[in-house]
Amino acid sequence: MNPFKRDEIIVLLGAGASKDAGIPHSKEMVRKIENLVNDEWSEYQELYNYIRSSVYYADGIRGRFGVSVNYNIERIVNTLDELMKKEEHPLYPFIGSWNPKLLKVAGADFERLREFRHKIVERLREKWITLDYREDADYYKGLVAFQEQYQHPLRVFTLNYDLCVEEFCDPDSLERGFENRVWDWRLFELENKNIYLYKLHGSTDWVREEGQLTYKSSPPSIDHDQVEMIFGASYKLQYVDPFLFFAYELRKWTLSEAKLIISIGYGFGDEHINGILGQALNSSTDKILLSVAPMPKGKSEELAQEIENTLGVRHPGQVKCWNHNAEEFMLNYLDVRHLSQELFPVEAELFPEIISPDDKE
Repeated sequence: MNPFKRDEIIVLLGAGASKDAGIPHSKEMVRKIENLVNDEWSEYQELYNYIRSSVYYADGIRGRFGVSVNYNIERIVNTLDELMKKEEHPLYPFIGSWNPKLLKVAGADFERLREFRHKIVERLREKWITLDYREDADYYKGLVAFQEQYQHPLRVFTLNYDLCVEEFCDPDSLERGFENRVWDWRLFELENKNIYLYKLHGSTDWVREEGQLTYKSSPPSIDHDQVEMIFGASYKLQYVDPFLFFAYELRKWTLSEAKLIISIGYGFGDEHINGILGQALNSSTDKILLSVAPMPKGKSEELAQEIENTLGVRHPGQVKCWNHNAEEFMLNYLDVRHLSQELFPVEAELFPEIISPDDKE
């Protein structure tokens, strides 16, 4: 018997969910960028050093140092995007002049910012988030098997741009939000699919044409500057759909019916996502967030407390941490009965009913 009711389970996929498929997570991509600027991208080394030092300087002012600094590929690209706005940035009227060092490393018309961003997105799409071998991501079939056990529609929110979920879900049972290749939010209201996929940061196969979001069967054909992926907070909570809609959906489903939020490979470095998760947990002490990721042995309780502090959870014990990589978890532990028994155990009766000999007759 399935112990969970409809919409009581939500899945959130972070970059670590695809790591076992050979797709590097965000901080690994940063290391790859640093190797490139020290070699074949050497013309952007000064620009990269300026951006990195500026990010760490900004966080240092707010009391964040060392590993506490949330420095990843999304923040690098988002910083480039903000600087590229130049005079169109809303803060520009309050700035006396550009930093002379920025003008030196970015070029007179900031053209080096655009070039560097283009190279990063190009490498990300062509090398880093492309499956070399489809079978490397076979473990994503675990989501399909889990939904069959669950016996209700499963809502999967992902922060990843890759196509791992789409590769291993039957297109007829997966809702991505497209009809005749045009995105339509109303498809998520029909509830006639097995899995509903919400790509919070966009997808490597999305492009916006004539004001409409569509997708292409051959992602490499999309220009790197036109692919519909976001790398920061700029558009997440503004008017641009589907990103606004997806953020609203994550809030709605985690805040209302959800009893268990399963986070796989998420590092809790996104302030908007963290705010939604924290609000959901604080709305009911009955909700549990299960964070699944590799961690040092014996550190699960300590890490759970750190996550609760990050999310601003008011009632300790609502975050649980399991030490598994994504492949191991999806294939062996993503099981309805196992999750129920481990996270929502039925308490034994304190005073079991005493049956008299007469009642036995």
